Amino acid sequence: MVDEVQLTIALLRSNWTAHCGNSVACLLTRFFNASLAPKHLRGLLPGMTIITFAFSYSFDISNQAFSVEEDSINKPDRPIVSGRLDIKGAYVRWFLSWILFPALIYLMVDSSAATILILWELWVLVFYIWPKVDHWIARNVFTALGAVLQLSLLDAFLTEALPDYQVDTSLTCLLFSWLVMTIHVQEFHDMEGDRATGRRTLPLLLGSRGQLVLRATTATIIAGTAVANLLRASMYPGRNIHSMPADMIGLAGCHLASMMVVAIRLITMRWKEADKVTYKYCYTLATYIMLLFHASIEKLPIEENTGSYRS
Repeated sequence: MVDEVQLTIALLRSNWTAHCGNSVACLLTRFFNASLAPKHLRGLLPGMTIITFAFSYSFDISNQAFSVEEDSINKPDRPIVSGRLDIKGAYVRWFLSWILFPALIYLMVDSSAATILILWELWVLVFYIWPKVDHWIARNVFTALGAVLQLSLLDAFLTEALPDYQVDTSLTCLLFSWLVMTIHVQEFHDMEGDRATGRRTLPLLLGSRGQLVLRATTATIIAGTAVANLLRASMYPGRNIHSMPADMIGLAGCHLASMMVVAIRLITMRWKEADKVTYKYCYTLATYIMLLFHASIEKLPIEENTGSYRS
C-alpha cells in the first residue's frame, strides 16, 4: 500500500500543481461570486480533493502510459521511464481508473458530474491514445476545454452540495479564451523532446526566427489582457477604478504585475529552464490571479447614483 501511494504521488507530481491549483483557484472564484461563508469551504474540501484526484489521475496515467518516448527525453524522472512502473502495470491502472472513477463520482455527486468526467476521459483518449490528434491549434484547444471540463465538474459538485448555488458562465468563457490564446507558453521548454518525437507544436512549426515573433506576440497578448481587464473593470456603468476598495486595488496591481512578469520573461529569458519556470510558476500564478480579479470585480456591488463601490 505504501509503495502504491508513493507511485501515485510520482505519477501525479508533474501536473498536480496545475490540477490542484485549478481546483483551488476556481473554487475560490466561485465562492467570491456566491458570497459563501468559510464554513461552506471547509465542508466541501474532502469532496473537492477526491474530484481533483480523479480528474488528475485519469489524465496522468493515460498520458504517461502512451507517451513513453517523449517522457524519456523531456521527463526522465517519471515512473514508467525511470523503471518504477512497467507498461503493463500502467495499462492496468489506466483501465481500472477510467472505469472506477466515473462510478465513484456518480455515487458522490450525480450522473451529470460522472458524465463530465467521462467526457474528459474521451477528450484525453482522442489526444493521447487514439487517434492522437497532433496539431498546434488542437493542443491549445485540448488544454482550454480540459480546464472548462474541470470547472464544469466543480460546478456540478457545488450545485449538488449547495442548493442555492448559481453557475456563472463568464468565468468559463474567460478561462477558455485565455488558454486558447496563450497556453502554448508551455511548449517552449519541451521543444527538445517534441522535436525528437515529431510532435507538431507551434514553436517548432515556426522555426527559430518565428519563435521570437511568437514570443513577442504572446507577450503582447498577455500584457494586453491585463490592461484590458483593468480598463474593463473601470468602465462598467457606475464603477470607477479610483473608488475601488484598497484590497481590490492591491489585487489589480498583482494582476498587472504578474502578467507583465510573464510577458517580460517570455521575451528576455529564452532558455529551457527559464521557460519551464515561466510556464509552471509565473504563467500559472498569473492565470489564477486573473481569475480571482475577474471574480472579485463581478462580485462588487455598485452605487447607482454615486458611481462608487460600497464598502
